Amino acid sequence: MQYLKDEIKNNIISAALDEFEEKGFNDASIRTIAKNAGIATGNLYRYFTGKEELFKHIMNPVFERFSGLIFSEFKADANDLPALTDVVDTIMSFYDQCSRELMILLDKSEGSVYQNLKEDLIVLIEKRVKEEVVHKLKAEGIIIADEFVFHVMASMYMEGILRILRQAKGDDGRIRKLISQMLALNMNNFVVMKEAPEFKL
Repeated sequence: MQYLKDEIKNNIISAALDEFEEKGFNDASIRTIAKNAGIATGNLYRYFTGKEELFKHIMNPVFERFSGLIFSEFKADANDLPALTDVVDTIMSFYDQCSRELMILLDKSEGSVYQNLKEDLIVLIEKRVKEEVVHKLKAEGIIIADEFVFHVMASMYMEGILRILRQAKGDDGRIRKLISQMLALNMNNFVVMKEAPEFKL
């Protein structure tokens, strides 16, 4: 009987992962999860109190590992900030291990306790981009009038990474190549644009 219970729980988790991946947390249906797990909806509640607990059960171990890796290792202090490529490499390394869960956390967790993870990553990327670019421009006597542009850039990077992960899903070589090209093109654009009047002192 214990084996049967474990099997049912695993079926629920598997069906839930499919549902969250397809519809996201907000639109995921407990009824659909139960149906795809081959059980009655009422029986599902013997294992999980609801969608929130089920989502946490699946995502929290991944969230804790990913957050610890990113935000503990990469300190907020400017001197401890990693290169932007290191941030991306860390995301990709974790993606290789938990691709489905990480994509759900970053792209389909709105309405859940994890919905701010993507924005937290954007803030980290923003700090790194700002540190790299401002240092180079200041060395040439150039400042950027409105530094909100770095937040915009970081958001573009994050959305670009997610779009690449969706489009090239399963093709690790292509994913890494596309992300490297995206980063190179954007950083090179700053070099080209720095002569524009709004970038001058």
